[in-house]
Amino acid sequence: MTQRANVSDARCRQLDELFSTIAEQNNWSGNILILEEGKPFYQNSIGIANLETAERLSPDTVFELASVSKAFTAMAIMILQEQGKLDYTDKVDSFFPGFPYADITVENLLVHTSGLPDYMELFSKSWDKKHIATNQDILEQLIKHRPDVLFQPNERYEYSNTGYALLASIVEHVAEIRFADFLQQHIFQPLGMQHTKVYNRRYSPELTQQYAYGYVYSPQSEAIVLPDESSEHDFVIYLDGIQGDGAVSSTLDDLRKWDRALYTEKLVKKATLERAFSPVQLNDNRLSNYGYGWRLCEDQVTGKVVHHGGSWPGYRSWLRRYIQKDKTMIYLTNVDQEREWTEKVIEAVENIVFEQPYVLP
Repeated sequence: MTQRANVSDARCRQLDELFSTIAEQNNWSGNILILEEGKPFYQNSIGIANLETAERLSPDTVFELASVSKAFTAMAIMILQEQGKLDYTDKVDSFFPGFPYADITVENLLVHTSGLPDYMELFSKSWDKKHIATNQDILEQLIKHRPDVLFQPNERYEYSNTGYALLASIVEHVAEIRFADFLQQHIFQPLGMQHTKVYNRRYSPELTQQYAYGYVYSPQSEAIVLPDESSEHDFVIYLDGIQGDGAVSSTLDDLRKWDRALYTEKLVKKATLERAFSPVQLNDNRLSNYGYGWRLCEDQVTGKVVHHGGSWPGYRSWLRRYIQKDKTMIYLTNVDQEREWTEKVIEAVENIVFEQPYVLP
């Protein structure tokens, strides 16, 4: 199901060729939307949303965003900061009695300079996997086991899901409502994102219409299966109650609304957003190119790009915002592919959009 703003545009034909080729050769299944100045320039849906019912993907299909969710978590913190309810310099141990790590700030969590150990590793060793963990369990396990920090705060950058799960807990602590409700009230509803929510489908089962189930390849059965049926992905079940580092589900059009809002002051002031899209200085004065929930890069062709990828068994998502050129790429898939391969697809799409030579991955 392809939609184009301009049928004669050679770029649309190239994108059609790219996606039909990878769908055929690599079992690609997903939704893609490209915006130019906020208008849909190219849109395509290829593949299956639910193997059991043979429901196909449509532009309205809801996908798990994985780490693309981090930008919403960061926005919740920015809203609370503007409301005067917290500060980026607040220490994490001031929110949680018994938290065993001193001198880590809210900003360290936002920009992945906390040095906190990885909760997924901790839970794979010490968690009773018959139970589904929640954010509260992360706090309790850190307090109980006190795994070593990886480095001192702001010494270096290291991507941390633990940090973003703790940010969601800070939102709950400060706002005194559930994290999911805070996002609903302060981000999704004000922007008219009606099909977006924090969704932990195993922890709190509720039916979501037009939902894309994420699939992985199982070498044992030599078939495409739900990760729940693959022993190497058992963590998708016992970690399903965690929020903040992932767990937002959304659609192409809702993500378009989110993208547009980030050019305005609908949610927070311009200065707040500028800080979110700026690199941070480490202790040794080097710059780290990760803002508040966004990776940052820049080159002569694309201008400044704020972007984030997401990966969870069965899903790869990508949101790339070329903020100086006002172009946006929204990429959502529901059949697992290698990260490197996905990055090559993203690179090919970007090169087509900017009329550069490209290679089919």
